[in-house]
Amino acid sequence: MRTEFEVGQIISRFKSSFISQHHPCGRVLQVLSRLEQCRTSALGGHVDACPQCGVVRVSYNSCRDRHCPKCQGAEREVWIQARKEDMLPVKYFHVVFTLPADLHSLALGNMRHTYSCLFAAAWKTLAAFAANKGAQAGMVAILHTWGSNLHYHPHLHCVVPEGGIDDKGEWRKISGANQDSPFLFPVRAMGRVFRAKFMQEWSKHVKVPQATRKKLFEKEWVVYSKAPFKGVERVIEYLGRYSHRAAISNARIKGITDTAVMFDYKDYRDGGKHKMMTLTGEEFVHRFSRHILPAGFVRIRHYGFLAACNRRKLTSIQIRMKVPPAPLKRKRAKWKELCQDKWREYNLCKHCGGAQMITIEVFRPARSPPGRGSSKPLNGKHSLYGSCPNL
Repeated sequence: MRTEFEVGQIISRFKSSFISQHHPCGRVLQVLSRLEQCRTSALGGHVDACPQCGVVRVSYNSCRDRHCPKCQGAEREVWIQARKEDMLPVKYFHVVFTLPADLHSLALGNMRHTYSCLFAAAWKTLAAFAANKGAQAGMVAILHTWGSNLHYHPHLHCVVPEGGIDDKGEWRKISGANQDSPFLFPVRAMGRVFRAKFMQEWSKHVKVPQATRKKLFEKEWVVYSKAPFKGVERVIEYLGRYSHRAAISNARIKGITDTAVMFDYKDYRDGGKHKMMTLTGEEFVHRFSRHILPAGFVRIRHYGFLAACNRRKLTSIQIRMKVPPAPLKRKRAKWKELCQDKWREYNLCKHCGGAQMITIEVFRPARSPPGRGSSKPLNGKHSLYGSCPNL
């Protein structure tokens, strides 16, 4: 769905002044340029035509960058389909591991090590508690680095089944003491184990001042646990909402002026009320750029019996629970195959509604679509470009 304001517009308008003020690294400049050029002639595109009425549609290529608010829909659909195959008919918990604000400044200068240690510490924490119950747990973890106001706020959203697999390959429940408990394990105890495991691993890569280390060990680290999801469908819905999200969606941007950007955010310190925030254009781009991940960094990871290397364990349990087993080798599905109905609706001629559009020309990056005079009649009908209301 097209929105009035987009992140790409903001980058295009304020990138030069942002660069002069903050001197970003090459990685940040590379991503910002991709988002700025997304769905413009700079990346090329193609021309589609309706074989029935002759109307044409020009579509520009997307940047496919994972930080782009416009480019995650297809990847999300493909990923969600794979997760549906992994589901078990059990309860799932939502657990959030958050890094304290005292280490944010050090984390920004050591992103790759910090995020890797965050994943490792979260999994080691859950694995240790599950091992005490005699089972191997499973976990899907999704890294987010932002809060609603675009401030730096690194945390992991984890989806964890209520049970695990024991040494005999049997399913064993590992979650809290009673059926309605909102906690997978005691959260305070998890917070302390998480703190110890993170600091142990992080200190190998990052030099932590003694005063900062003391402060970090004096405070409780937050591990948040929600009540179990009500049904597998809710788990899928949640994963779809969080898995391929960018730092801010275009729909939340409410205005752009020559100097400022206005966007909607949730103030969780005020009961989650929606409020409007106004930032200078340069500050908006600066905050957004803090959430650009290191090149090649994997932000969605699977652990335990949900890891790819343990697929046989998962398949065995699914068979015992009488649900369709996940394939041992997964072929990457195409978005058009998974979403045929959506694709047919999108590709239907919006002018006459009587036929699917067909591609008649592909044009290369940094070249505008051909002019009206260069087209030829289609099937003996009027000129393609001459009848297009959008050109």
